Amino acid sequence: MPSVDTARAILSTLDALGVTHVLYCPGSRSAPFAYALESGSFSGHARAVLDERGAGFLAVGLARGGALPAIVVTSGTAVAELTPAVLEASHARLPLIVLSADRPGELRGVGASQTTDQARLFAAHARACVDLEPQEPSPSLVGQVSRAFAAATGAPTGVPGPVQINVAFRDPLTPQSPASRASATPASSSMNGPGDAGLPGDEAPASFVPRPTRVLPARPVPERWEDVVGSATAGLIVAGEGASQRAAHWSRASGFPLLAEPASGAWALGGVTPFEQAVVCSDLARQVDTVVLTGRPTLSRPIHALLARPDVRVIVVDPCAPWVDTSGNATTVVADLQAPEDPVPGRLAGWASRVQALSAKAASRIDALLSDGSGRTMIDLARAVASATAGPLVLGASNPVRAFDLGVASLSGRLVYSNRGQAGIDGTVATAVGVALAHGLARRDEASETATSIPYTETANVVTASSNEGSVDTVDGEWEGAAPRVTAVMGDLTLCHDASSLALAAATGARLDIVLADDSGGGIFATLEHGRATTPEAYDRWFGVAQSVNYEALAAAYGVGFVRATHPRELASILAAPAAGPRLIHAPVERATHLYAALRGAAQ
Repeated sequence: MPSVDTARAILSTLDALGVTHVLYCPGSRSAPFAYALESGSFSGHARAVLDERGAGFLAVGLARGGALPAIVVTSGTAVAELTPAVLEASHARLPLIVLSADRPGELRGVGASQTTDQARLFAAHARACVDLEPQEPSPSLVGQVSRAFAAATGAPTGVPGPVQINVAFRDPLTPQSPASRASATPASSSMNGPGDAGLPGDEAPASFVPRPTRVLPARPVPERWEDVVGSATAGLIVAGEGASQRAAHWSRASGFPLLAEPASGAWALGGVTPFEQAVVCSDLARQVDTVVLTGRPTLSRPIHALLARPDVRVIVVDPCAPWVDTSGNATTVVADLQAPEDPVPGRLAGWASRVQALSAKAASRIDALLSDGSGRTMIDLARAVASATAGPLVLGASNPVRAFDLGVASLSGRLVYSNRGQAGIDGTVATAVGVALAHGLARRDEASETATSIPYTETANVVTASSNEGSVDTVDGEWEGAAPRVTAVMGDLTLCHDASSLALAAATGARLDIVLADDSGGGIFATLEHGRATTPEAYDRWFGVAQSVNYEALAAAYGVGFVRATHPRELASILAAPAAGPRLIHAPVERATHLYAALRGAAQ
């Protein structure tokens, strides 16, 4: 049973179902997939990626950008390298397919090299784990792959997320000629994938054409706002990661102001009231009696405190379980909501006006606080980036995303991404490269000229450039007009943690600016209780852990451009200038931890 034929059948099936990208990590046991890719069994984007961990987060970035990726890895530790990305995809509800090559059953548990129990390595973090023994291409094989694909996309009634298809390959792992096939199996039973060329003079065997099952996702029927939310005098809509695209419409129709985290997706559609943390920390917020929660808020302790108040009705809108209710305070959980049909009541119109006035007050106070400072903080950097760029933003999950949340007045119309599924700093550079690839903001892959970049829009929590009002349209993976760039903002530890993924940025020619907000180590902990509980020396030793790195030399080593910005004003000029290919922009900033509490209290 030629392993390459099995690999061809799997890739052809995934191609037919809508997988857009295949990331191949080199290995011997996974080699059948390489031969299958070379023979043209997959018509989308395919590329080799050296490091499995980087490939995992490249896939996360692709999925965040609306693509549907699959990753191919060889057996052993290669599979385990994907664990951080699988966890992120699982909690962020991102579709991702892991194709892990394995040894056949007789080599497991007997001390064979590069062999471990990997078939269910991801356990509860995978939506499905399919363990395929060596087999010929068949309708049964295609059916199992189809089921795994459906689980990844959350069809028909599940939650989108990662799946693992573990494929045991038996030797030979290389393509076999028709003559060698005939000597091994009867000609009548041979079924081969597309693109299998026979030797001169040999009769080509019959081709196996996959006929996968297309599983459509179920759409929840929206409930009437009046039946679920009912009357309120002071309501808010809070949008976290994966928020419903209806959130802005709910806000306009109900008079509930919309508060949204940067990476919620809600900013792309507009209508967001800025400075959410300042608003909920104000005296006015004590009047809130109802909150409609969509998505998963993770940034702000004040938001969580609001959702935990016993005097506040919390309506959770989530089509999937588990829904967000960390305090156990939700009064109602509903899959989807219609917008109110009646005009906004006067009491709610007045309430919305007061919240908007409060937000404007916070804006003035934040401007004053920053004007009195050095102008060199992470907040100043965030404002400079927001004002000087127009393309997608990728924000480090530590301080940068909080800086945008606290200090930036508007991200309206912007596509903003951050790995807040697990809120780790893992793979941020690779994620940014994946976002660039998903939006066509990279050098075209010559082998994939005809592939489109963003066809996948099945899941409600995936915000794509082609599916949102106020965003830039794409045609065949290219942006209309002057091509913008992806801007990724991250701290120095985040960059160091994923420095090897600079090779991905260079290899793909990503139109990517990596803004390195260098605050000499882990500044996020200083804004938490740890900054008050330790001495400065102990903090730097155990929490700051600043790294001594020559960033210009690092960029040069990976073939990435380098620019140094000594001040956020200079950074704005650099970002506004045209550039080709990826750049690392080193921008030293001050920690200024006192600012975070001051900005939260700006509306007092």
